[in-house]
Amino acid sequence: MKSPVVALPLLVTLSSIFSLAARSSQHDEPIRLRNIEQYFKVTEQPFEMDDTAALLCEPADGLTDNPHDPKYPSKAFCHVYVSPAAKETMLSGKGTYPEGSLVIKAKLASTESPTPELFTVMQKMPAGYDPQHGDWKYFVVDGSTFRQLASGRIDSCKSCHDQYAETDYVTRLYLKQKNSSK
Repeated sequence: MKSPVVALPLLVTLSSIFSLAARSSQHDEPIRLRNIEQYFKVTEQPFEMDDTAALLCEPADGLTDNPHDPKYPSKAFCHVYVSPAAKETMLSGKGTYPEGSLVIKAKLASTESPTPELFTVMQKMPAGYDPQHGDWKYFVVDGSTFRQLASGRIDSCKSCHDQYAETDYVTRLYLKQKNSSK
C-alpha cells in the first residue's frame, strides 16, 4: 500500500495541472460573436464614435476596408456588449475587470445598420500578459465573415485605450450618453 505522504504531492501536482488547464482554456475558447445576444448590451442605442477613435479600429490585414474610413460619408457608430464577468465593473466604473472579461464593440456604418461591419474585442488576460496596458488582449473581427483580422497586443488599440487607465483601460463614454438621455 502506498503511503498517503507520497500520494499527497502527486495529488497536489495533478490538481495544479488541471487548474492551469481550466484557466488557460478560458482564454483559448473562441469568442462567440455570432450569438452576440448572449452578452449584456451596455448601449441602448448606437453610440456615435469619435472619428479619431473609429479610424484606429482599422483592420490590420489591409485586405478589408475600414467602415469608419473618411472615404465613407457617414459617421461611425457602435453598440457595446460585455460578458457577465465584466458587467458589474462596466456599470460601476470602479475596480479592475476580472480575468476573462470581454468588452465587445459592434461597429456599425450607420444607426440603421442591421449587422456590424466590424467587431473590436478586449479580453482581460492573466496578470503579466501586458501589465503596462492593463493585461488586455485585443481582437479585430470582420462583421460579416467573423474572420479574425488581428489579435494580440495591437498598438492602435493600446494607444487609444491608454487614456482610460483610470477605468482599467476601458472607455465608458457610451454610458454617459445613456445616463444623459434619461
